[in-house]
Amino acid sequence: MDASANPEGLIEALHLIEDDGEFERKCAAAALACSALDLLKVRVQRLIKRKDLASAVALIDAHAFDPDLDGAGMLVKAELLHDAREHGRAAELFQSLIADHPERREFRAEYAKRLLAEGDLAAARTILLPVEHSFTDGTKAQQLVTKTLDLHALLERLEGTPPRAGEDARIIAMKHAILHFRNRQVDVREGIGLGRLSLITGSLGPGGAERQLTRLAIELNRLRTNHGKVAGVQLDRPVEVLVRSHGPERQNDFYLAELQASGCELQQINLFDPISAKALGVTDPELLLLLDYLPPAVNYGVKRLARHFRESGTETASIWQDGACLFAGLAALVAGVPHVQLAIRGLPPSMRRHMFRPEYEVLYRALAQVPGVSFISNSLSAARAYAEWLELPVGRFDIVYNGVEPMRPEPSDTCAAQWDAFVKRTADATHTIGGVFRFDTDKQPLQWIRFAARYLRKHPDTRVLLVGGGRLLESAQQLAAELGIAERILFVGRSSRVGFWMSKMDVLILMSRYEGLPNVLIEAQYMGVRVVTTPAGGAAECLIDGTTGHVLECAEKPCLDLATERTRNLALRAGDRALFGEGGVGRQFLDSNFSIPRMLREYVTCTAGRLASLAPGTIQVPEGRRVA
Repeated sequence: MDASANPEGLIEALHLIEDDGEFERKCAAAALACSALDLLKVRVQRLIKRKDLASAVALIDAHAFDPDLDGAGMLVKAELLHDAREHGRAAELFQSLIADHPERREFRAEYAKRLLAEGDLAAARTILLPVEHSFTDGTKAQQLVTKTLDLHALLERLEGTPPRAGEDARIIAMKHAILHFRNRQVDVREGIGLGRLSLITGSLGPGGAERQLTRLAIELNRLRTNHGKVAGVQLDRPVEVLVRSHGPERQNDFYLAELQASGCELQQINLFDPISAKALGVTDPELLLLLDYLPPAVNYGVKRLARHFRESGTETASIWQDGACLFAGLAALVAGVPHVQLAIRGLPPSMRRHMFRPEYEVLYRALAQVPGVSFISNSLSAARAYAEWLELPVGRFDIVYNGVEPMRPEPSDTCAAQWDAFVKRTADATHTIGGVFRFDTDKQPLQWIRFAARYLRKHPDTRVLLVGGGRLLESAQQLAAELGIAERILFVGRSSRVGFWMSKMDVLILMSRYEGLPNVLIEAQYMGVRVVTTPAGGAAECLIDGTTGHVLECAEKPCLDLATERTRNLALRAGDRALFGEGGVGRQFLDSNFSIPRMLREYVTCTAGRLASLAPGTIQVPEGRRVA
């Protein structure tokens, strides 16, 4: 990088450097041509991009900003603080600058631009009103004024009340962009079967929803190739899977190899080129204005997915989990997708505060008013919870239980050696209890360790087997050591041989606070293992209470004494596995509710039925199981 180059070019080049060492060297070289303030902005913006906001603020605070007479230096400080999400401090600076320099209209424009971008439309309008007629036509400042005032007037008319200061008006814009389609006429080709199905989610990470979506895509692809239909429904077009990313970050590629090996169509949304609503062919001026002011996740989806849905010919956009519904729901409507299927997989975010976003309730309530939008759940429990939250009839939800494939008990050499060493270390044990779960907050792993301590005090002839990884694994191991039970527990960590580990258990225990439909309970029973679980989510729907397992009375704080008693009772019956053998009551229950063939029949019939019902004059395909 030539230090004699123009400063703007040097700054632009610095933004493109990824390597930290190279960045520092180039910054030192650029100091000859660029101001300290320009280099500070580059450094701060780099930290903000990396989400290291604390370091960004520290760097801002360490800089001696020049209290110049025209306020230019302090304006930069206000801008950087706001970008680093120090909104309170930034607001004080902006307001002080505006008061001290009433002639500097650009101070108002810079502050309003940031308020507008954050969703505070009302505050942005208040800042701009005193200077609304003072900017030259065609300038960016005048365009900002026009957009702000037009948006405010439109949302006030649509809502019947003006946006409030501090309220995120982007959510209101999202709501009315969705409601723009509430009288839409969908175009469905006649005689359709399942049609072009797009399965959409965030990643292919190691979660239950991701596993189920992968399984559904693979099985539908296999059936389309080999048979051409399911339950009389024609599988006439390939299924595609769309994920934001299936890269190695955060194990987003956990099911990637399996999906690729099946020959399923798979694409990453992050790689789609963004395209504006106008370029998509949207001509309605009000809709264009609304689509230009959406929450970031919704904007991401509309710009990347709408064109793809059109080009792919998607007839059902099956969108899995809340986050994906947020980025793909409106995009499907903009693209004219006839059937938008919102697939919920657990309790609503209103009951899981760490998952809550204010957009969700507005999103779902608006989508529920649009023709061709349906809801599908993998448990009755989740459907009831969403229905109550959104004030919808529970009959709006199709219920299709997960399809679960029985696991194989074969070990790897490493697993076998690990197990043999543990058995030798706990040679006095007469039975084994265990769990398979992610060590995170929802699964309450520390509660599980306390339960294990209670159980071992009463029944010391026990070994404990825990399979899974996660951020709380180390904390669980430390608690086990503090409680003096570490030698009785084998922490396996993440394993690809879950079936082997399950086959060694006499009882599997799940202590979750939140669940969707926990596959692990179904998988354990398919292995012939009885289960004890909290009533989290759809857990109680996964077993015959009192026969194949027990459901505790509370998910938040389960009674550990009762859990100990129930677990012991089941452990004493572990030798009798006829319950889960061919013809056994347990196996019949599993096959009639959770087999893959059953899941495929019900999913295809309810999905094709919803789609067929949109086509005038067509014979509707029988719908899947419904909740009355």
